[in-house]
Amino acid sequence: MRNCLQMITCLLMIDSQFVAAGIQDQKTNGSQITIYYGLNDSHSRSWAQINNDGFVGISYFQRFEKSDDEGTLLYKTIHPDGSENIDTVTSGTRLEKSVLLFDAESDPHIFVARSDEHDQVIDHYYKNSTNHWHNETLIHFYNEGGKFIYELSADTGPDYSFHLLILKTRSDVDSEDFMDAWIGSNLYHLTNGTGNWEKDLVHHYDMAYTYDMYIKSSIRQDIKVDDEGYVHVIFAEQIHATDDPSRLWYATNKTGNWEMEIALNNDYGAKDDAGWYPSLCLDNSGTPYISCMYVNRVLTHSAVYCKLFLLKRLGDHGWGSEIIAERDDGYYGGDGRKYTGGLSHLVFDKNNTPHIIFSDIASTHWPGTQRLNVGNIRYGILKNGAWDFTTIYRQPLPVGFFNAVEMHGMCLLVSEATDTIHVVGQELVTTEETQYACNLLHFAWEDTNEIDQSSVETDQSVVHQFRLHHNYPNPFNNTTLISYSIPRSSFVTLKVYDLLGREIQTLVSEFQQADSYVICFDASQHASGIYFCVMHAGNTFSETMKLVLLR
Repeated sequence: MRNCLQMITCLLMIDSQFVAAGIQDQKTNGSQITIYYGLNDSHSRSWAQINNDGFVGISYFQRFEKSDDEGTLLYKTIHPDGSENIDTVTSGTRLEKSVLLFDAESDPHIFVARSDEHDQVIDHYYKNSTNHWHNETLIHFYNEGGKFIYELSADTGPDYSFHLLILKTRSDVDSEDFMDAWIGSNLYHLTNGTGNWEKDLVHHYDMAYTYDMYIKSSIRQDIKVDDEGYVHVIFAEQIHATDDPSRLWYATNKTGNWEMEIALNNDYGAKDDAGWYPSLCLDNSGTPYISCMYVNRVLTHSAVYCKLFLLKRLGDHGWGSEIIAERDDGYYGGDGRKYTGGLSHLVFDKNNTPHIIFSDIASTHWPGTQRLNVGNIRYGILKNGAWDFTTIYRQPLPVGFFNAVEMHGMCLLVSEATDTIHVVGQELVTTEETQYACNLLHFAWEDTNEIDQSSVETDQSVVHQFRLHHNYPNPFNNTTLISYSIPRSSFVTLKVYDLLGREIQTLVSEFQQADSYVICFDASQHASGIYFCVMHAGNTFSETMKLVLLR
């Protein structure tokens, strides 16, 4: 399936490949909720890389039709001229947790984590002189540190040694132990830097909660190796306290031991989550930087806002921070426009200029709970001391948590050979709670000065006509979301009437720009029954929709 986008000067190539569809009920392992598996589920940014020659490599898992866990591990190469090819690496069960690294000869190496009740292993796939894929098992954990490898990240050292960061949990998150699987986690570093594969324990801690029932994607860790071969890692920890917050740690092995410090803490006495989706990067002088999302929460744990933070290490046990984005750019939900900063990936180019990608957050209080959809791809570059942001890929506003188009993972790659900037993403399309598909997206451009808000546009984001969409859910209990679209600037009214024709609430009455909108109708003060939502826009458009309130 090819995604249709308009191309203006800076855009070199765009590819959207429909690679997995119709995944059925994901509660087969006894999980209390539905877990959404992407094309790559390493919870990292190490599944897409760029080598010294400007070739982009992508490691991902394509499930067999009508299968939950069986499929083929694929390796896709995108050449600098835009041509591409796909290799079959191997076939098997649950191979979605993989990372990719290149060696000194720019040959690919794929590392896959597999887990069962008795053993957890890391397999290494590589090509030999005959250009065929071979594999070896690097390590058997035999339940040391837990029964499940939950996250896997990777980086290459200056001598082209390989470094893996492995997060182990006590059980498979996709199981009946979902609510407590985060307790007593173990973070391991595995490397062949000495010539043999050796592992060491970075930290034993409680990893940040699994929030899969509220948000479908997550990243809790990252790893980078500096020019001297020292390793730097970050990881998110859940704090046992009355307020139940989380915080972000930084650790390095420069002294021969793992020395740790807090990179970002939650506000004192708050329930905030400090350091969601953390991305670690070293600038050209080796200074650690982190991009991450800060979630401010009230006493009931509802998120009030999400902001994109940039952290810089100022020295031993000292970090500076700044907010670089705090509002969405067109992907939002019923809770307002103060949610952004998801899935960020920070990269410095050869001129020591920082680049970043991230997504917006659509926060909505659906009946019973607050849930977050993660959408759009936004790109930023620091120019003359100020961040310049552009939305390079727009997705439609979510109709519901289980009826949405959103991002599930993203990688930002900057080629030192060609100066080309690449973005590789996983797009998740859900139509029902247990029905979803994934698309593989790729964007590339050369000149950042030629990117503007109109440079990259999806057909999905272009509004062609006035339209009042069906509300979700319907029937509903207390609250429902109503979305609508206007193709040109117009005065819009959105009003709700009862069966007798009496106006009971005005939801919108203002002049609005051409766009898609979503608003939450709170009917908690009204009686059960049938209501009508009436939309007027411009001089001619009028449409009515029936709402069913059930208690």
